[in-house]
Amino acid sequence: MNNSPKKPSRWLIVWAGLSILLPMMAIYIYSCNENAIKIAEIEIKQISENQDVDLFIAEIDTTKQNPKKQLPKVTKDSSRHLIDASLINDTAKHRILLIGDSEIGGLRYSINDYCRENGHKIVLAVEWYSATTFNFGRSDTIDKIIAKHKPTYVFMVLGLNELYARDLKARKIAANQLAEKLKGIPYTWIGPANWVEDFGLNKVYESSAETGTYFMSKNLTLPRSKDGRHPDNKGYRIWFDSIASWVQTSAKYKIKMKVPARRARPYLSPVITINAAKYRGY
Repeated sequence: MNNSPKKPSRWLIVWAGLSILLPMMAIYIYSCNENAIKIAEIEIKQISENQDVDLFIAEIDTTKQNPKKQLPKVTKDSSRHLIDASLINDTAKHRILLIGDSEIGGLRYSINDYCRENGHKIVLAVEWYSATTFNFGRSDTIDKIIAKHKPTYVFMVLGLNELYARDLKARKIAANQLAEKLKGIPYTWIGPANWVEDFGLNKVYESSAETGTYFMSKNLTLPRSKDGRHPDNKGYRIWFDSIASWVQTSAKYKIKMKVPARRARPYLSPVITINAAKYRGY
């Protein structure tokens, strides 16, 4: 009696080889193809580190967008918070609104020191934890807050949760929607303090913001907290020192931001905290 194991058939070996080889060939061919591949109603397009993101953004901006949810229209009642941006100067005292993801929760303490030193008032800080451009752009939450609190200047930071994002087209549409909400109000859009290299997110934000309103944070060297993602207390202070200097000297909308003589002043302004996992806004 022969108990030796049976040898696999030749066809089985060939089939096993093809099942490995064919997917590898498909991946290789796709990696060499810069064009979009359409399967049924799904379009697959590469977003790689070497992609010309500027060209990609330009293509998005020239495409007619038809979002399912229309942006709120500015009516006579809702436009009362809008001010003449040309009247902004670096000596005025401002009503400042802070909005952003968890990074604004750390930045607000340094911003508070600068505001109290320079006569500005923080009317509200909105900390939307785990939020992305979609939460800020697609929802009407920011519209309602602006209409209610009527800020004369806005500091906004987001992007920490999107550094790995490659769906730049969708992010660009949402970023444009967010920029639309800020029209008529002087602002500084603060880019995320990158802890890893992004795939074009900063360029998307910069292209949506008004010229001279986007502060590129990604190249700053900041001390980090234990999670490795957020700056630590010293990092937030260094970060806003850089932002404040830029706002006074280079920003489109300059405001008085002299270095505070005192640090770590008590934060007394109202704060709204939102968790995107429980409330996405749209």
